[in-house]
Amino acid sequence: MAWMNTLYKTYESNKEMAGKPTQGAPLSLVAHMTANAQIEIWIDLNGEFRGVYSIPKEDAKTIIPVTESSASRSSGVAPYALCDMLPYVAGDFGGYISSQKEKKKAEEKFEKYLSALKDWVDSPFTHPKVQAVYAYTAKRQMTQDLIKSTLLEAENGELLNKKINGSVYEKALVRFRVLGTQPDAVWEDESLFQSYIKYYASYQSGEKDICFVTGEIDVISVNHPKGIVAANYGAKLISSNDKTNYTFRGRFTTSGEACAVGYEATQKAHSALTWLAARQGVTAGMQNKRTYICWNPNGKEVMQLEDPFGLVDDDAPRSYTEEEYKKRLIQTLQGYRNLLDNNDDIVVIALDAATTGRLSITYYNELKGSDYYDRLAAWYSTCRWYFTRFTNEKKPYIEVRTPPSRLIVRCAFGTEQGNFIETSDEVMKEQSQRILHCMVDRQPLPRDIMHAAVRRASTPLAYSIGNRERLLSTACALVAKYHHDKYEGVSYMAIDYENTDRSYLFGRLLAVLEQAEHSTFSREETRETNAIRLQSAYVNHPMSTWQILEEKLNPYFQRMTPGSKHFYKGLIENITEKLSESGTEQLNRPLNELYLIGYYLQRAEFRKYKLNENSDNKEAK
Repeated sequence: MAWMNTLYKTYESNKEMAGKPTQGAPLSLVAHMTANAQIEIWIDLNGEFRGVYSIPKEDAKTIIPVTESSASRSSGVAPYALCDMLPYVAGDFGGYISSQKEKKKAEEKFEKYLSALKDWVDSPFTHPKVQAVYAYTAKRQMTQDLIKSTLLEAENGELLNKKINGSVYEKALVRFRVLGTQPDAVWEDESLFQSYIKYYASYQSGEKDICFVTGEIDVISVNHPKGIVAANYGAKLISSNDKTNYTFRGRFTTSGEACAVGYEATQKAHSALTWLAARQGVTAGMQNKRTYICWNPNGKEVMQLEDPFGLVDDDAPRSYTEEEYKKRLIQTLQGYRNLLDNNDDIVVIALDAATTGRLSITYYNELKGSDYYDRLAAWYSTCRWYFTRFTNEKKPYIEVRTPPSRLIVRCAFGTEQGNFIETSDEVMKEQSQRILHCMVDRQPLPRDIMHAAVRRASTPLAYSIGNRERLLSTACALVAKYHHDKYEGVSYMAIDYENTDRSYLFGRLLAVLEQAEHSTFSREETRETNAIRLQSAYVNHPMSTWQILEEKLNPYFQRMTPGSKHFYKGLIENITEKLSESGTEQLNRPLNELYLIGYYLQRAEFRKYKLNENSDNKEAK
């Protein structure tokens, strides 16, 4: 239960924020939850109807008091304590439904709601707003008032099958504003919150036992909260509704022996997790999502796993060298380190819904803040490469950066769909967590991820030019990371003319063959070079494919100026001389991943030549 204990401590450290409006979902109080309301009804202290308001989606978040059973309700009848859906709070809702079954169910919902509300009104913990809401709902005319106000539409005495802000009538949640009180909104009144907390504490009559989280005697929770992650709203982390199969039998006599969590503890822990997920959760996947959360239990700001330059990235877009990248990284990490004390912890958790009703923790780690930032520094300083970026004016520039995990997964396991490289949600979730494990636990990059990206980068014809370049840079970043992990200290960020590795040399040679042919193209020509067309074959049979490419290059040499011809032939001769040292029996064996590094860096040298030439021409003019 380490994760739950940490979340409980997180709530206690941030409890002054409970019930306060905030971005995302607010931190809920005990016996409260956050829901999206669609209808706001205005009444006075006497319970008289004064107006209605259709709530826009951006203002829908509402803190509402709940019972243990209603907070986790799915199909049964369990009313919330004050604000609820129309069939619960509108006593005449059933009168506008043709189905007798639905009419009866609506009447049952309202009667249970009104009875529970009356118990609160009659208790020592009553509140003027609760009395006003009870006086109004007891009149059983809410649906009629809403129809007269044209918020609901009816025809021949029956409600039409329409929606309010995306919710059908029977699913629309109602909140109240009591005019003449301060504040008049029931979801903003702290005195009302405390009134319900005290009332519900006196109302509870469940079994008491030692709470596994706090170690104190408390009423043990049976129905734990749901709604932790918005994408999997009905999924729970803890549930105990199976007494007939083998959930706990064979190990424990009762379910309480397996897991006994007090009501207050589970409320606070789940509220903290829901708050964190809405506030700073990062998801992997488009539909079937996995949520990653990184936080400090004391509420201090933490650098997220994929936000390396959140503090200092305020410069205009421009090229960044490796040294500038390292400097910015150190500055950023130091800025975040300064926000923490020496003993502050950082927690990382991953949540995923195994089924529609079950939420699982797929990853959990607690570590000191200094260790966390050391590990991020190790990842970002070794898994990086040159990426082509564009300004707002569509001008390209080269920037050293670390590819985010989503890009790595797409480049390693995805396929091009339209203008983007995409992969399935299942692949995205599982592979992104493997990368997270490398980052947070300082583990070597798995070879299969690197190799998959290299394999796709070796088939450029399968991708558009933009995706091709993005894939190439990502693959090179992974190769650089993999080799740094395997051979500590090695770096490939600059071309090495003394490197005699066969794959590295063949990669350089491929770039020379490609550039030599491309240099003869006119500005209007967009066809692919022979080097790109045969790159896949070149990787598997470099020597024999090189001979084919060299033969195809002869006509292009005839188009060149003597100087260019001499330049490219000199480069080819220099590289082939080094290759001859590898031994003829090795030359036609498949290339390893280092060929991409040589290929990219040799191309980068040609870009430098071009920039220098353009600069010289401008100065001459």
